[in-house]
Amino acid sequence: MSNNYQTINQRQRYVQQSGRNWERFVQLKVNTGLESLGSDLKVIDGKEAKNDLTLREKLSIPVGNRRSNQKIWGDTDLVVVDKKRNPFAVISCKTSLHGRFSETLFYAVVLKNLLPTLKFVFSTPDKGRQQQKSPWQSEWGNEKRPTKDRLLGSHYLDGVYIENKNTNLGGAIKPLDELARDLVRWRNARS
Repeated sequence: MSNNYQTINQRQRYVQQSGRNWERFVQLKVNTGLESLGSDLKVIDGKEAKNDLTLREKLSIPVGNRRSNQKIWGDTDLVVVDKKRNPFAVISCKTSLHGRFSETLFYAVVLKNLLPTLKFVFSTPDKGRQQQKSPWQSEWGNEKRPTKDRLLGSHYLDGVYIENKNTNLGGAIKPLDELARDLVRWRNARS
């Protein structure tokens, strides 16, 4: 998909489509990994999860006063479910951090407060800091000189999974190829 856009509407369409493409890529990659590991876990699209009454009830966030039944659907791009369709993990997918990472962190804290055993991870291609005419720089820094986002992600998420060979990995910052194995490992540790 080309990022040659001339209007704000063209840019918004490009951003939305690249985000959807990233979600599909992550879903396919993780499901393929889970299948190869013989796991019964499956990654489903957040829209499919929202349309499932049981998942929607478990993953929606209460809002309003304490007597209110109002709930909202948060940052649940992808949901990992077991064979009984119980939610096991949420995968937030963003093509860049650009002001959206705090949304992911907020929903991670709230959902993990509601469902303490839920895993919440973040996936990104790490397009780098978007400074023109400067060399590519990771949005995540490195372990010795972490960015604020790396520190926050390492503290509030179960993992940050990246599809960029130039990113300095370590700690909670891992290659996307490891996500399926980590899901299986977490599931086995729970059993």
